[in-house]
This record gives sequence, C-alpha cells and structure tokens, in this order.
Amino acid sequence: MRINDRLLASSAYLFGIPALYIVLTDNHKKGFVGAHGARAFLLWVLFFAVFFGVRALIDCVWETNFVPQLELLEPAAAAVMAGYALFCGYRSLRGRNFGFLG
Repeated sequence: MRINDRLLASSAYLFGIPALYIVLTDNHKKGFVGAHGARAFLLWVLFFAVFFGVRALIDCVWETNFVPQLELLEPAAAAVMAGYALFCGYRSLRGRNFGFLG
C-alpha cells in the first residue's frame, strides 16, 4: 500500500470531496482506497442527515416553545462528527482497515 493511497483515503474522511471522487472513478475498485472511499462517502451522507435532522428538531421545538440554549446542540453535534472524521482519517492514514466503530 502506497502513501498516496493512504493520503487519499484519509482526505476522503476529512474533506468529503475526495470520497465522492473515489466513488465515482475507478479508484473504488482498489481494495484499500475503495473500501475507505465508500465508508467515507457513507459517513458524509450520515453527517449531513444528522446535521439537518438536528436543525429540523431545533426548529420544531422552537415553533412551540423557545428554549434558549437549544441552539448549542447544533455545534455540539458538528464537533462530535468532526472528531469522528478526524479519528477515521488518522486510522486510515496509518494504513488500518476498520469498520465504522473502529
């Protein structure tokens, strides 16, 4: 496994656009890069779903009752998701193959 493969897999977790590149090109056929590219793409789709789900939840709650500190839920969810993306990027940079939970 080359360092370029590990950098591409790691950047897919951190930035998302490389994950789309891996999935849409022939790189998805490579073992290590393809596996990490598919996982990173699914992870980014999940991140967007969680982010917009939290935003919709906050808006629904605020329609009935204003809770002042509820907007802190959105950056907290983003921080957790960013931390997990950093963890996955670090593990793939080291050349480890793993599932979503490590």
